Amino acid sequence: MSAVLTDQHEARPDASSMLRTLALCDLVDSTALVERLGDREAAELIRKHDRLARTLADRHGGREIDKTDGFMMMFDRPIQAVAFALDYQRSLKQLNAAEKTELSARVGIHVGDVVVWDNSREDIAKGAKPVEVEGLVKPITSRLMSLALPGQILLSNIAYALAHRAQGELGEQLELVRWRTHGRYRFRGVPDPVPVFEVGEEGLAPLKAPPWSSKAHREVPFWRRPATVVIEALVVLALIAIPAVMFLRPDPAIAFASRDWVVVGSLNNLTGETVFDDALESALRIGLEQSRYVNVLPDLKVRDTITRMQRDPDTTEVNREVGSEVAIRDGARALILPTIAEIGGRVRITAEVIDPQTQTTVYSETADGIGKESILPSLDTINDRLRVRLGEALATVTENSMPLEKVATENLDALRAYSLGSKSYARGQFDEAMVLYKQALELDPEFASIYIRIGSIHASMVQTDKAIEAFEAALAKRERLTPRDTLYAEVMLAGLRAEPDVFAKWEALFSRYPDFFAGSGGYAYMSWRDANRFDSKTLAVAQASASPQNPGRLPALHLLGILNLGNERFADALSIFSDAESGGFAYTQYHAATEAAERKFDRANDTLARSPKFDPEKYLHAYATSAALAVAFAIDRGEFEAARAHLAEVQSALADQSVLHGVNEVIALTLAELTNSQPGSQKQPLGKALDRATGQRRNASAGSRSFLDSQILVLAYLAAHDGLPALSKSALAVLKAEKYAPYSMNNKLRLIAEAELARTSGDATQAVRILEALTQEAGEPVLAHVALLDAYVSAGEPRKALAEARWLASHRGRAYAEYAPGNVLTPFNVSQTNLALLRGAELALEANDRKAAANQLESFRNVWPAAGQSPELARRIASVQSALSP
Repeated sequence: MSAVLTDQHEARPDASSMLRTLALCDLVDSTALVERLGDREAAELIRKHDRLARTLADRHGGREIDKTDGFMMMFDRPIQAVAFALDYQRSLKQLNAAEKTELSARVGIHVGDVVVWDNSREDIAKGAKPVEVEGLVKPITSRLMSLALPGQILLSNIAYALAHRAQGELGEQLELVRWRTHGRYRFRGVPDPVPVFEVGEEGLAPLKAPPWSSKAHREVPFWRRPATVVIEALVVLALIAIPAVMFLRPDPAIAFASRDWVVVGSLNNLTGETVFDDALESALRIGLEQSRYVNVLPDLKVRDTITRMQRDPDTTEVNREVGSEVAIRDGARALILPTIAEIGGRVRITAEVIDPQTQTTVYSETADGIGKESILPSLDTINDRLRVRLGEALATVTENSMPLEKVATENLDALRAYSLGSKSYARGQFDEAMVLYKQALELDPEFASIYIRIGSIHASMVQTDKAIEAFEAALAKRERLTPRDTLYAEVMLAGLRAEPDVFAKWEALFSRYPDFFAGSGGYAYMSWRDANRFDSKTLAVAQASASPQNPGRLPALHLLGILNLGNERFADALSIFSDAESGGFAYTQYHAATEAAERKFDRANDTLARSPKFDPEKYLHAYATSAALAVAFAIDRGEFEAARAHLAEVQSALADQSVLHGVNEVIALTLAELTNSQPGSQKQPLGKALDRATGQRRNASAGSRSFLDSQILVLAYLAAHDGLPALSKSALAVLKAEKYAPYSMNNKLRLIAEAELARTSGDATQAVRILEALTQEAGEPVLAHVALLDAYVSAGEPRKALAEARWLASHRGRAYAEYAPGNVLTPFNVSQTNLALLRGAELALEANDRKAAANQLESFRNVWPAAGQSPELARRIASVQSALSP
């Protein structure tokens, strides 16, 4: 605890002033790149670009300061920055050739005094950069970069003078390097003109003066300016042309497409009536969110972006300037600014649509009414018009819209309480949010969507009964819910009740509302956790959930990392986990598991140690996950005694009657062959565990019952495997009446247990039939391949069994990534990836392939040098060695 307090309250180091060179690189038209390639391919390409830029910066002594579409790098000397920029442009051309793309970048370089300080760990955890750099040098560098053409490197006069003097340090590059002067430019916001120079290589750089723009223009002598007579002629022409243009020009527009994003800004309240504050913003948001064409950036994401802009989200007004920057940072196409005013006794509501790139009003919609009762109908009118102006079909607007008076509330005080509650919820102040939500319900008990917000709070706090009550209350007023809220409430209720069709409902929610992050995130999470799926569709949905517009992007990234781990894409998984953790995600368990899957155990233990330490009384599931992985790591290293000790430690930390106490007990039983120094009959411990799980199940909630059923089914498999058919049948009889969804892990575990019982009862053919069908479906557990291997052996098919052994040995990522309620099978799965090598040696001998058998045995002894500590493994190793002896 003292270490935590020290971290949180450490003093920020003093800022220091120093002379440094800044280089700002920017990818040209990166938004078009994403539109052309799609999110996934563009992200992969940009990741390669980023690795390239960081490698080059490190090579030339640079330090990364900031990252947007490009990078801001800091160097000690200008020649280092020039060398980096030349290498960067050359390497970018090579990347384009390799990837068949057309990436281009522009670079600005300037030298000056900068103020540098390191942010505290607390600020970094909240989204701040590790290092801050400020000073006039930054905006001038930015202006130089903005002025540059694609592929161009521009320098200020001081950067040019110092770099040109040291150009001999460029070595072999110098022969192709060319220096150009482009004259003095005046930049908007910079008082003095800046001489602009260019450096570049023949055939790569434009080597020509950059064009003028609204933000920069070149100084020219008076005699080179247009003649006065020409100016007079233009004035006359303008007097004629301007009225014609104003009369004939079409309405301006934004290039808005289906499922693009908008930012809703702060209300400009000119009436003096405080009841309108917050309430109208929420009403406008609720109205627009009914559209499946227009996406509204979540308020929580807006707050997060404002925080990253180093502003206070509680006090910062989302006006034209701030809202435009938020939109640009988060990839939104438009900013909508609402205004309410009282004009001539009428209430006028206006919504301006702003182009964030230029901060100009593209168009606006206005509706007038009389009195407060006219406000919601006016907002409905404006919402409909905005959606049509943004490109949505009028018929769709009419079909997918419900009046705000119906889906929200006519009571503006209730609407304001709801809005304030939502802001408290976004800050994580759930108690305060609950008070405000209940206040809104007192003002309007028919405000149905509030019950959904209340249910979500209870669900996040694992208050299942209260959550069910809230969602039932919402659905009792379904005529007051939007179609999306109705579907979401049904899905949440089905999940809380553990209904068999809940997965299909999550899939329907995502299919209908693909940009509703609660839907995409819930579907991807359930697909992994409950259906054990690592297929391309689950990956695609998880990728969609990890969108930059998602305020819950970090957990979505973490899940995406787990899915990549389960597909043996270790490099991708590690990169994704690092991205999530650099953004502030604290849980490192599966990051460590990825390193363990690559057998980098020391690194895995260090990574796992970075994860928060969980109190088993408060964070039972997180504690159990960390504990199961720690046992898996020990088993994976062949440290059986350490695994046994860790199991005992965890068992003592968990309450006897907790569901996860039983999970740990079952884990120990799955590893008995490895961790028991004096093996014997498993009948008594298996029977005791079965009695405990069966007894707990009688009074368990729906969620806990699923965990207990998993334990019972694993016990049924173990009993059958150990030659205890009566005990296995007894376990299966407990769950005979349960009807599990076909996709569920419990349904798959039941099939595996039944197949193992058939095999050990002498019907290997039936076992093979069940397990082959199961392994052909999406989401088969690792245990299915273990059981199928045994079934093939019993059926006299050693070559097919050998194929299963190879599958197990090559799917270490899947063994670690599989959830299997409570991670009850994770250590067992991992052990089987190693045991598969020994099984492979035994099966190769049966197939009379002595060379393959010797190689498999050697691999097994390399990964488990201490395997001889287990009497059963020692016997099997000796048997293979004996058979291989001349």
